[in-house]
Amino acid sequence: MDNPYKLAISPNDSAWPKMIETTDIPDLLVYKRETFKDNRGFFREIVELRDLETVLGKKIEITQWNHSNSHPRVIRGFHAEPWEKIIYAVKGEVMAVIVDFRTDSSTFGKAVKIMLGETNRKTLYLPKGMGNSFCALGDKDVDYMYMLTGYFEGKTTPAVSWKDPMLTNQFGGWPITDPIISGKDMNYPTLKEKFGSEVNFSQFPWLKEE
Repeated sequence: MDNPYKLAISPNDSAWPKMIETTDIPDLLVYKRETFKDNRGFFREIVELRDLETVLGKKIEITQWNHSNSHPRVIRGFHAEPWEKIIYAVKGEVMAVIVDFRTDSSTFGKAVKIMLGETNRKTLYLPKGMGNSFCALGDKDVDYMYMLTGYFEGKTTPAVSWKDPMLTNQFGGWPITDPIISGKDMNYPTLKEKFGSEVNFSQFPWLKEE
């Protein structure tokens, strides 16, 4: 299957911004800029949109900026909203897991684990159609901020169970034995229950029943 979500340039192109890395989902991007420290603290540019726009070959129009706070042991997700996201964990330690929910993608169902937070000062760019999830690690709250390219309107969006083994087996499972989960997240369907009528799961080797 061809990937319909090709980037505008490849990492081998001389115009590719050196602070951007691709992942196993090619248009899910990791962005990391330099940190400048002195006796006052530090300074860091979290993102320059022109870098992402060079790679994506389009303009990014930010419409909303959100801030979520999560206590230790909280797991959120998997949710896929109809917009792009730029994510940055300001405080705490986060294990983010992103899953491709796009039924016409060559990486459908692929799960990618990325560590964020005070130890891993990275920014994530998520294209539309990514199932987004994360857990709060350690013993302090996580402050997780994200910019969107669309307005939240309260509409129902695709969501999948945080404990679906077809996904957790790909990234080794959540490192939390007694997680705090919302009522909604507890009751979402598995990936196969959600998309089984639309996608031939057998064509993706990472989608295993056990």
